[in-house]
Amino acid sequence: MFYANEDIVKELQTSTARMRLLKNGIVHYTHFPDAEVDVEQHLENHNALIELAGSVKRMILHDSSEMLHITSEARQKIRELESDCPVLARAIVTNSIGIKLFINFYIKMNKPLVKNKIFSNYEDAVNWLLQVREEED
Repeated sequence: MFYANEDIVKELQTSTARMRLLKNGIVHYTHFPDAEVDVEQHLENHNALIELAGSVKRMILHDSSEMLHITSEARQKIRELESDCPVLARAIVTNSIGIKLFINFYIKMNKPLVKNKIFSNYEDAVNWLLQVREEED
């Protein structure tokens, strides 16, 4: 892991994900293996992220090493709630070529409101998130 337990400020868990707010302000967001996210689970995750982030837009480090299924209704809800989401930028980490292709397709089709970038390792992802935060300050 790229951080130690003492770096965790707060942790929340939903039925499909674990979110950890780190001392550096990054939220490490991990879906559980083979999670299936419908509208109800997305709302649960969305509300947990709002609780974790507080009133601050956060950088999200999304661990996408596991396959995840999001229903089309949940993807619509994600888009609807995107402007209310406390996210400044999102770095997605995966080594799977298939997952990278799917995420790239999703980003191109949905054109998220925040910056998204895919990485193969945590170090590059964290450095990019910290750079984005500096540019925004």
